[in-house]
Amino acid sequence: MAENTHAGTRIQAGNTPVDAAMAAAVDAVTRTFTTTAPVPFGGEADLLDQAARVWQQLDRIVVAILTPVAQMAANGTLAHIGGYRSLKDWAVHAFGIPAHRAAALETLALAFHHDRLPATAHAFHTGHLSAEEAAAIVKAADKAAHTLETTPATAPHDTDGEPVSADRIRQMMETGILAARAEGEATTVARINRLAARLQTCLLPDRAEKDHARADAERGARLDVTFGGSFLFQAWGSAADAALLRACLDSYTPPPDPDEADTPGGPAGARRMYEAFTTALGIAHTHHGCAQPDTPIVRVQVSVPDTVLAGDTTSGTPVTDTGQALPLSVLRAWLTRATVRPLFTDHNGTATHVGEERRLASPGMRAAAFARHTACAWPTGCDRPLRWCQADHIVEFFQGGPTRADNLQPLCAAHNRIKHRRTVATERRRFWTGRPTRPPATPAPPAHPEPLPFAMPRISTRSTRPPPARAA
Repeated sequence: MAENTHAGTRIQAGNTPVDAAMAAAVDAVTRTFTTTAPVPFGGEADLLDQAARVWQQLDRIVVAILTPVAQMAANGTLAHIGGYRSLKDWAVHAFGIPAHRAAALETLALAFHHDRLPATAHAFHTGHLSAEEAAAIVKAADKAAHTLETTPATAPHDTDGEPVSADRIRQMMETGILAARAEGEATTVARINRLAARLQTCLLPDRAEKDHARADAERGARLDVTFGGSFLFQAWGSAADAALLRACLDSYTPPPDPDEADTPGGPAGARRMYEAFTTALGIAHTHHGCAQPDTPIVRVQVSVPDTVLAGDTTSGTPVTDTGQALPLSVLRAWLTRATVRPLFTDHNGTATHVGEERRLASPGMRAAAFARHTACAWPTGCDRPLRWCQADHIVEFFQGGPTRADNLQPLCAAHNRIKHRRTVATERRRFWTGRPTRPPATPAPPAHPEPLPFAMPRISTRSTRPPPARAA
């Protein structure tokens, strides 16, 4: 057995069957991926498939390791033997991983140990969810259940008129997210989190109104000037105000430079946001009292069923084009001081197109095409926001594809270039089609154990429309 005789020292290699199996696996994987020769022509997609499958197996191994450790943490053995009270603290020191990663693994292991979300566990063990995605579902379900437990007055009622329990809310959150994923939506952790926020707003609309009222009552801002010649400006308030602020800054923020390394929250993005902020302030200073300033108009696109405006809060929730769920009271307040442009859809949710015969999409057509998206529509997943996306022709314009909303989709600049190169290239090789999945080894729990009490919010990540007929 491997033994750690002193804190801070490395655990010595053991000679158990697990050690032997892992050594053989590491040797085989290393020999497969360690080579000085270039990837053979046409074999790039196979290499990516193998890498994704290896990562899936690593996820399963880590969770299998932590499930009995979660039991040890529950009965106090981990504190007595391992020296740590929580699985998270033990994983941080035993695995050398960041605290946020250890917290996600702890959440997942405890949920599997207590069998709280069996459908999520089944999807993970059959390779349809990564550990991070499964943890995101567990955290979203637990958050909704905690919200219900702390404010029982906001609980919805079932068909018998009885308040819905926390366990039922947890199950409904799980059902909704897995159903959306089965339809090709919620394909990344970020999209799972956005969808979870919308589902919780649908299930607990009163709680959303109370959260907005609390955040609005606590709103404020502070400007601090330092002795070093710099300043720090801080502001806080409701998520609805954040949506307006983001829309204002977006109207003055250019897309990132393709040649400049940029990550969300990185220095390059922070500089662009600062420039947008100062530009907006400068324009506001020079347009006091202007009825119609010659500056960009701030646009916030909100999707909402018409029945919601009539007062039916169970049929959906107002959602901005960035995926931010809004309380109904906020939307009604916005409508009193906004120019409204309605966008009608059919019963399938497909936006009505404008139908202009030109390559570049008009603002109205772009809004129609992007209505059911919250990010780049790259099939294997991309979290670039809509404000950085281009209106891409699903069937290329030079191949006869019309410039209509049903033939347009949002693609970020990088994925738009990749799609174009693939279209014009001869089909000589297979391109990577996304993370491979395996059929379930055993029948999965039903995706919809009971009908959901609301219309499922849709976040399309790919186009399922048939290509338009090409002219002879």
